[in-house]
Amino acid sequence: MPSSQDELVVVDMDEGSEAPGNGGKTAKTLTCVIKVSPYQDSCWSWLVCFAAVLSNVIICGFTYSFGILFPALLDEFQQGKAKTAWVGSIAMMGVGLFGPLVGNLYHRLGARIVTFSGTIICAASLIVTSKVTSLYVMYFTYGFLFSFGSCGVFILTYIMVPKYFTKWRSLSLGLIAMGPGGGLFIMSPIVHELFKAFGWRGTFSAMAGIVVVTSALAFVYKPIAESSKMELNSQQKENNKFWDISILKHKEFVLCTTAAVLFYTGHYTPTVHMVRYLEEKGSTEVTASRLYIYSGVASLLIRPVIGRLNDVSWINMLYIYSIAASLEGVSTLLFPMATTNMHFIIYFVVYGLADGTLGCGFAIAVLNSLPERLKPLGFGLYNCLSCISSACGPGLGGLLADIEGSYTPVFYMVGAIMLAGSAIMFAVSCKRKPPPEKLVEKEEVTLWESLIVVEKCSVV
Repeated sequence: MPSSQDELVVVDMDEGSEAPGNGGKTAKTLTCVIKVSPYQDSCWSWLVCFAAVLSNVIICGFTYSFGILFPALLDEFQQGKAKTAWVGSIAMMGVGLFGPLVGNLYHRLGARIVTFSGTIICAASLIVTSKVTSLYVMYFTYGFLFSFGSCGVFILTYIMVPKYFTKWRSLSLGLIAMGPGGGLFIMSPIVHELFKAFGWRGTFSAMAGIVVVTSALAFVYKPIAESSKMELNSQQKENNKFWDISILKHKEFVLCTTAAVLFYTGHYTPTVHMVRYLEEKGSTEVTASRLYIYSGVASLLIRPVIGRLNDVSWINMLYIYSIAASLEGVSTLLFPMATTNMHFIIYFVVYGLADGTLGCGFAIAVLNSLPERLKPLGFGLYNCLSCISSACGPGLGGLLADIEGSYTPVFYMVGAIMLAGSAIMFAVSCKRKPPPEKLVEKEEVTLWESLIVVEKCSVV
């Protein structure tokens, strides 16, 4: 029996079905008794949201501040730009590649254990990374181990926080998505000061200590009871298949995912190589590192705005996404012409705005392009492909810079790739039709929403 704090909601849905033998239709009524968690939209919900945001800021901040340490690793190991860039690239890629495994561990072990274990793995990998003497060992310690641990923290924030909100769900997701931008804004100057004081090895050790402190945040995830009496009908079991080829029939999903793959192939390349590029142009390492703050602030501020705009039904957000991608692509093409510090600041602001807009935008566009039963599969596929492309971009850029002896062709290549992605997104936005208004969506009462728990479900 539910506690006195639980709210029971009865939902009746009628569906016509053919009655054999009489050629008529009989009513099939689906009655669901729904138990709403007392933690939703409460003070504890906002505490969970705050803990998730702080976790993302620290984890994402360390991941995306790799460019600050990149020149030191180049000088230490003397392996060239391409091979060295793969260290940070693999760390970015792991968030997508390990996502399905982390999701399975969450279902088996729960959010607290997975998140706590993720922070401990991150800390251990950073300590080991500070001791390595080979770049290839760093591929494993920082690239794979750190990314696996960070995935356990990052992915769980998106799974758990929506469970605690109904009214403010979009805002809470927008706040969580501030992690990368907030990480660059807050953690990049910290990483830079640590590097000046202790060198790159000491920086990794200090990062490990900071991550260990955040492990306590895992315990704010109170378990939300899920019914053990839930019954899945044959259609629901069909929806839980690992792979469904019919997902490729949804053209908007295919095009949005393709646009995201192209965009992210180029998006992270500038941030990985920027410090070394500006050093070659005569800027100091301190000046180059501080530019990341402008990108972080812009990304931090735009993400909750995009989250709220997605709740406005009359705005076609795909136009905004395509414009943001186009602006970053054009500014990247023009960046080799930049000569003053103000030019560099403008570029980083544009980069941050595009990062924040599309960090939320592509995921929302992909989810909105699919029916409810295909959303888990579609989001997992999108996340995996976009992370692989994100990892390949910096390595490809470093290889081209090694071959040409200059970063200028890299910016031209990256800008052109991002413009190709924005063109596909713009084509999708032109063809999209506004969705019809419906009073009740039957598919909204599904496992995917994860905001309600079905206590008893029977079909008559």
